Amino acid sequence: MDRIRHLLIFIAFVLSLKSFSQEQLYYFTDADSNLVGVRTLTGKTIIPLQFPMIRYYDFEEPITTAFIEFSYTLSDTTTNRMNPNQSVGCVYDREGNFIYTPFLYDNGPDYWQEGIRRYVSNGKVGYVDINNIILTPAKTGFADMFNYGYASFYEGAVSKVYEPGGEHWTVSPTDDKGEKYLVNRDGQKVLGSKSPASTKDYYYGGLYYPYPFHYTAAEQLILNGLNQFTAIQKVDKLLFSNGQAKSDTIQFEIVGRPSKFTPYYTVQGYKEQHADDNWVIEATANGQYFYTRYNERVALGQWIDEQLAKNQ
Repeated sequence: MDRIRHLLIFIAFVLSLKSFSQEQLYYFTDADSNLVGVRTLTGKTIIPLQFPMIRYYDFEEPITTAFIEFSYTLSDTTTNRMNPNQSVGCVYDREGNFIYTPFLYDNGPDYWQEGIRRYVSNGKVGYVDINNIILTPAKTGFADMFNYGYASFYEGAVSKVYEPGGEHWTVSPTDDKGEKYLVNRDGQKVLGSKSPASTKDYYYGGLYYPYPFHYTAAEQLILNGLNQFTAIQKVDKLLFSNGQAKSDTIQFEIVGRPSKFTPYYTVQGYKEQHADDNWVIEATANGQYFYTRYNERVALGQWIDEQLAKNQ
């Protein structure tokens, strides 16, 4: 009986490995094309060759995200050029289904901020998260990036206003019928108050908004574990201090959690409630911490020691 049981477990294990290998996805091209697509490890085409190979694609490493992105496909030609909500590229799920077109920002697809970015549909703009969940429907208006769990959204007619020289522009309402408000990570409109309920409430536009981060006991332990790295403030002052901040205190908050695509929690550092791109840390549930920048991951303690050695 035990022999049969072990055999069944072994068969199930082999089948699971086969299933996993079939789910591995890769960008691919061919010798006769300057186009790129996506296929499985076994050669099944998920997305056929159809997108210009303008950006760099790694054909050797598997796609490890919940989404497949063709970042530098041709830019939006259907939206009025005075509309700030231009799109570029396109994003699919791992089954090859189209999901959205990213918002055009800084000559490329919108950045991820706190695991959220902007997307565009028919000249309207909304928010989507890193797991392909559409947080808000696309609306007429303009959306800012997320910061400290919130994003500012102006809902109403807007237009670009170019500065002298014609290169840089700002966004301006075209009438007085619009509304500006904040949305949270669930895509919900949030009302502010004149007085805070917590010292960690978000202060924006003269109002206080509820502290947006909530943790389980285990997650709080992960945050508390950063206290062991007592030299963080010293390294920050050595490398990143510009003398402009009123306070050098770094407030760490969890903005991303493990999924089937990553084992890590993402911990964002904030100074005076503004995200500091110099402080993005990844942590595991068992208490390992890594400093991450430019897609590189180094053990946090090791990285701190290296910075102190180089800058003292």
